[in-house]
Amino acid sequence: MEHVDVLVVGGGLIGLSLAAALRDSALKVTVVDQQPMPSLPEQHAKSREGYALLSGIKPGVSALGITSWTFLNKIAGTIPSTRYDDVEVWDSGTGRVDFGTGEVLGYIVENNRLVAALIEKVGQSIHWAIELTNIEKVDDGYRVCAGDLSWHTRLLVGADGSNSAVRKLVDLPALQWRYDQKGVVTTIETEKPHGNIARQWFTESGVLAFLPLADDHLCSIVYSTSDADDVLALDDAAFSERLGILSEQTLGPALGIDKRFSFPLQQQHSLSYVTSGLALIGDAAHTIHPLAGQGANLGLADAACLSMVIKQAKLEGRSPGDLALLKRYQRERLKDNVATATLMEILFRGFGSQNPGAKWLRSKGMKIVDDSPLLKSMIKRFATSR
Repeated sequence: MEHVDVLVVGGGLIGLSLAAALRDSALKVTVVDQQPMPSLPEQHAKSREGYALLSGIKPGVSALGITSWTFLNKIAGTIPSTRYDDVEVWDSGTGRVDFGTGEVLGYIVENNRLVAALIEKVGQSIHWAIELTNIEKVDDGYRVCAGDLSWHTRLLVGADGSNSAVRKLVDLPALQWRYDQKGVVTTIETEKPHGNIARQWFTESGVLAFLPLADDHLCSIVYSTSDADDVLALDDAAFSERLGILSEQTLGPALGIDKRFSFPLQQQHSLSYVTSGLALIGDAAHTIHPLAGQGANLGLADAACLSMVIKQAKLEGRSPGDLALLKRYQRERLKDNVATATLMEILFRGFGSQNPGAKWLRSKGMKIVDDSPLLKSMIKRFATSR
């Protein structure tokens, strides 16, 4: 059995960010993940035959606020990314808000390339393709078994996603409900350049987002809709036509469509993030609707906050699993995560309603926001400060 100070279960973006942030702490940190080690796709030039696009870009991307971007650059070095200087939001053709201020609002990053950079920083202390089989509470932490390996850790961190095995094995309850939607993701080539603007449309069939990529004519899209299976069944020409209608042809027609994928959408929140010797971060603790692209930012804020609490424990000569210290992390992150989840729920329900009165109110509200530099500045600060 190996003795470690911190055992992170989950080798995705959030778990690796925590491990990378602890590299300078003089603590022994190990990461385990049930998936094989991810590999970067081969770099190749964009190509298209008819509508069939080979973009060379995996569909998982994140829109990072300035705070998240600063944290990641500190722990992982310079990350390939695309800045966005403006966010434009439409509501079914009746309202529009332009958040452009002449400043950089955030950065779009390809998740697989960011994960690769974090793996390089964390180094050899990662075990891939092993599944948790047992977690046992002991006086000074946890005893964890995975495959043929076992560890004694003073702090166990669950960073293993919305179906967290850690959360389930230690029986931390969570509230959960599914939306009658799936998210459809892919990369498209547009006729007009995106101009480093992130765009989002609230439509009768769901929420559509275009996120700008390094190529001026490539956008990563997320389309949250209740008829995702029908959308996946459309041929590329029909899907391009639908995108054109939903996006009001803002960037012209979609000339090329890469392979499409879908994932279920749900809201979930653990009633507690911590217990003695254990903490949950990222999707293991909370998931939200992706309509504002805040999921990764909230998870990274969790990792940054918990890393500071762990370092403080080291300075004070206390165990990283000290419950009083872990509760500092929970107090700081719980209020922000719950507030953001509540706002996303309000936006989802409000923009999802097709009641004429609700549509009129949204249109008027969006015009008020668009005409108010103060309100736009407040919303911008909320979106970029995590």
